[in-house]
Amino acid sequence: MSIVRPAALTAAVALAASGLAAVPAQADTLTANAGTINSATFAASPPPPGAPTGVSPEAFYDAATGTYYLLTTGQPRSVQYTSRDGSSWTPTATVLPDKGLDWSIVQEGPSSYRLYYAEMAPTAPGSGPQQPCTPGSKVLKYATSSDLQTWTVQPGTLLGDVGCGVPHVMKTSAGQYFLYFNKRVPQEGVWISTSSDGLSWSAPTGPINGDDQLVDPAPLELPDGTFVMVASTRGNPMNGELQYLQLLASSDAVTWVKRTKPLYAPSGAGAFDPSIELVDGKLRVWFGYSPGGSYDAAAITDGVLTLGPGKSSSGAAVKAKAGKKCAKKGAKSGKFVCKKVKGKLIWKRR
Repeated sequence: MSIVRPAALTAAVALAASGLAAVPAQADTLTANAGTINSATFAASPPPPGAPTGVSPEAFYDAATGTYYLLTTGQPRSVQYTSRDGSSWTPTATVLPDKGLDWSIVQEGPSSYRLYYAEMAPTAPGSGPQQPCTPGSKVLKYATSSDLQTWTVQPGTLLGDVGCGVPHVMKTSAGQYFLYFNKRVPQEGVWISTSSDGLSWSAPTGPINGDDQLVDPAPLELPDGTFVMVASTRGNPMNGELQYLQLLASSDAVTWVKRTKPLYAPSGAGAFDPSIELVDGKLRVWFGYSPGGSYDAAAITDGVLTLGPGKSSSGAAVKAKAGKKCAKKGAKSGKFVCKKVKGKLIWKRR
């Protein structure tokens, strides 16, 4: 699915180098609600020559070094890349978990990271290969790292059924973990499990909005305590229905409202498997792009999401609640740090 920001000039140079048009700063408060997502804009383009191939990209920005990391799920192997601008990528020698796919990076501390990933469940001898969208076909595992370069696989399986599609783990500023993943039974759609430690998970609830076409969830907490999610449609290339990106908002990461129109639906191509980060005040989205809907020809590209102007009414309440926890805890929490702003202790991105 981390951010102490360089100067604004650095961000502008990075965007110019990526070939993306300059995007104005977010108006008013950066907040997610029905109004700000319905008036949002998205600037993206097809993958440039030499773009990373594969699907299920997970982008992560390490502010301490000004480095972007990208993990892809490829055929036959997955690859990790690095970048200085988030658009031009160089493959690394990093060895990812051999059978892993569908990555989520969660920062636990200054030099502590978890890599959550899915793996196809083993099958009984003679039973044939596991089908990717059947109950129990994908399991959830994780690895750890201190430098985002060397990953150590941890023993055991966290969850024995994470459905199909691309699962995603998010850790909030309050220290709560959310897992979003696609299930097919008892009802298709994106389901949610929660955890206090990221290891033991609650029974899933869902699907979000009862929407059986919502897949590939990529959520992000904004500085005001609201949440934005980029996802995609299920699509059906056999019927000419190509996947496209969708946009959702939430005040609690559980109840979501969806934008009334597609966020990004390129002509003649599918857009899917998004990943989102907030860097230098800009929401950047990486996603798979497949001409004609062919996953074999998919490559990774990115764009800039600009939410509409808004005032954070629901977010203010969330921030006040977080402030109490912040004052009590008085310590760092993942991507956020407790700071005094105008006489009040609140969570701010590091």
